[in-house]
Formats: sequence, structure tokens, C-alpha cells
Amino acid sequence: MQRLRGIAFAAFLYSSGLILGLLASPVLLFGENAVRRVAKLWTRMALGALKHTAGVTYRLEGADLIPDGGAVIAANHQSMWETIALYWLMPRPVIVFKKELAHVPIYGWFVSRSGNIAVDRKGGAKALRAMRQQAATRVEERCQVIVFPEGTRVQPGETAKFHPGVAGIYAVAEAPCVPVAHNSGLFWRYPGPEKSPGEITLKILPAIDPGLNRKDFLALLKEKIDGARPDLIGDRPTEMNPSNG
Repeated sequence: MQRLRGIAFAAFLYSSGLILGLLASPVLLFGENAVRRVAKLWTRMALGALKHTAGVTYRLEGADLIPDGGAVIAANHQSMWETIALYWLMPRPVIVFKKELAHVPIYGWFVSRSGNIAVDRKGGAKALRAMRQQAATRVEERCQVIVFPEGTRVQPGETAKFHPGVAGIYAVAEAPCVPVAHNSGLFWRYPGPEKSPGEITLKILPAIDPGLNRKDFLALLKEKIDGARPDLIGDRPTEMNPSNG
């Protein structure tokens, strides 16, 4: 049943993105803010559909710590859920995405025109420098740049080394970094479509002020995120009866 509910949600996720993208395509002519509003609408629809089809909800802790201005948002990565949720929750979200995705019809149009940052992962140091500078520019424009320091999805209960890219963005942007911890992987399973009914806990943590050196920053960021992750510190996840989803 959980697998079938997950498949139903996936069908909605991709079909709604296709339909909304086509209907809203004229918005692409009206600038970044208009395009971002359409993208945020889709993320809100996705979170609602996840609740009603798969019985997965979320609890937000630290909402008052969501920044109004420019900042780096650094979260652990377990599933696609946190990308969707953080995009919805941040006032002016910006994500870093693979350059190849810009060529995907409809999705690529919106991800490119909503102010996000394309990075060529094969471009070496030059591409990374360009990415850091673009991120710093977006922060100056009062955007919240969302990054996942682990660089890939990590299973619940496991940890991974934080890559230095987030420290580069933090240093060049000279901006606060807001750590975020969650346990989405307990409910949004990866790989595969399976979803387990329950309540994801998403924690917005106090910001790390700018000015730390790379080593100290990475150590502090990892300490804060790992120290707050519900799946590591023994917070008991809230499970839901599928019939109540």
C-alpha cells in the first residue's frame, strides 16, 4: 500500500509540474519574481499532495529563524522533500542545480528563469569559482541560497563528510549561514517511490555569523546539523495511520 501511495504521489508530482508549467509558461516573460511565484506554488501543491496521497506531513521548528534577507541555507540531504520544502519556506529561495537540467523542457525553463544557479560539474575550479560568485551576488540581492553540504543523499541514521563548496559560498558571500536539520528520509524513501506515513521534523537552527575560516566553519556547521538531526539524536518520529492521511 505504501508503494502504491508513493506511486500515486509521484504521478501527481510530475503531471502537475507539466500542466502548471504549460499553463503558466507566459509568466516566463515577466521576470524572475513572477517565475519564482509559480515555482513556489508548485512546491506548495506538492506538499499538500504528499499529505493527502501518502500521509506524510511535517512539523517546522524555529520558523522565527527563517531569514528575511540574504543568507546561505545549509541542510542535510536525504530525499527530494527538503528541496521542495525549503523552496516553499524561504522568502526568496535560490537553488544550485546541474547545468544539464536547464535543457529539460518546461522544468528547465522555470529553473533557469527563477534566478537559480546553474553549475557545470565537469567545469573544474573555474566553474566552482563562477558558482560561488553567482551565489554571493544572489545573497546581495537578499536571496536565500540553498545548499546541501553532503553533496548527495545520505540514508537516515548515517552521516557523511561535508564538502568545502558550502564554505566557499559562505566566505565569498560574507553572509550568515543558517543550518537546517531534518529526518525526511524516514518517510520519503530513497531510492524508489515508497512513502511511509508520518510527520517529518524540520528544524531551522540559529545562524552561523560570517567571518569564520573554512576549517572552523565546516566543523561548526556539521556539529550543528548532526547535533540536531532527529534521526541521529533519538527523536522519535511521529507515525500516522494511513487511513488518516
